Amino acid sequence: MKLVLWLLAGFAAVSIAVTAGWTAPLDQAVVMSIAGHRTDLLNNLAVNLTALGSAPVVTLIALCVTLYAFAAGRQRIVLALLWTPLSFLLDDVLKLLFQHPRPTQAIIAIPDSYSFPSGHAVAASALYITLALIAAQGERRQRPRRILVWSGVTVAVLVAWSRVYLGVHYFSDVIGGLLLGGAGSIAAAHVLTRTHRHEQAQQRESSSLHTD
Repeated sequence: MKLVLWLLAGFAAVSIAVTAGWTAPLDQAVVMSIAGHRTDLLNNLAVNLTALGSAPVVTLIALCVTLYAFAAGRQRIVLALLWTPLSFLLDDVLKLLFQHPRPTQAIIAIPDSYSFPSGHAVAASALYITLALIAAQGERRQRPRRILVWSGVTVAVLVAWSRVYLGVHYFSDVIGGLLLGGAGSIAAAHVLTRTHRHEQAQQRESSSLHTD
């Protein structure tokens, strides 16, 4: 859980920096740099990637995994997935709290909401990193576990990149979103692990009693 605390501390630091205006020079530099390197190929790629962090897609995937969890008798997975809908609610609250304006120039429609943190980055981290950590728990080999975890992180980072590239978020927005979403995902996976170990302990205790 130390990593969770470090990620939350990082989010708090970014939040303070954004509120104080310290991130403005870097944010503007990134905006200007990206504006000068856009291509049709990257535009199409960013639009498709950003959809992976949209509310409809994230909700649909989370719902499908939830149905699978119930069908497979693995209801404890749903406990970890609760972080995904909670991340949407938390993002809305934080946006109203910080009230940070969005960039003014974008190549897609600018959402009618505040900028910090990036909701797409939070939601993508909440879903894909959580799913990757859940999958990794079922894999005993270290290398496949690393591949699974880094795959989830990569998807979240690509979604975050797409938001900055499209011009609807600043760099600091997506960094804050990734830190917050990642912290929640690790915490959710930790709860899942603790629950699984508790169930195993109960099963061993039950088996021992029956044996005696």
